[in-house]
Amino acid sequence: MDNIMKTAVRVLLYLLAACLLVWALAPEWRIVTLGLLLGLAASSMNAFLLRRRVEMVTHGAAGTGPRKMGLGLGSRIATVLLVAMIAYRFPEKFSMPAALIGCMVMPFILLAAAYFHNKRQS
Repeated sequence: MDNIMKTAVRVLLYLLAACLLVWALAPEWRIVTLGLLLGLAASSMNAFLLRRRVEMVTHGAAGTGPRKMGLGLGSRIATVLLVAMIAYRFPEKFSMPAALIGCMVMPFILLAAAYFHNKRQS
């Protein structure tokens, strides 16, 4: 799982760099790219929260550590709600549709990274 996450984070960093490049070179797309940047940042945070949760569940199921309780889905939903509130509060800086699309990018990147890692191992 660590290799898949490293690959996904690397792809996400390339996407963030591309958004910054578009933001710098195309002033008419600044609102959209800032929305994407905000959504991608929240998406990466959600991926790390989900990874931590999966590790907590696997260690608890294996009996190797104490059973820990967490917010789980609530914290990931709260980050998306925070992005939506920021985009709603500052519509002149962030595009709401772009921010919400950016929030949903990381699961697809993780899926593609897992597929390619699986293909490479086969």
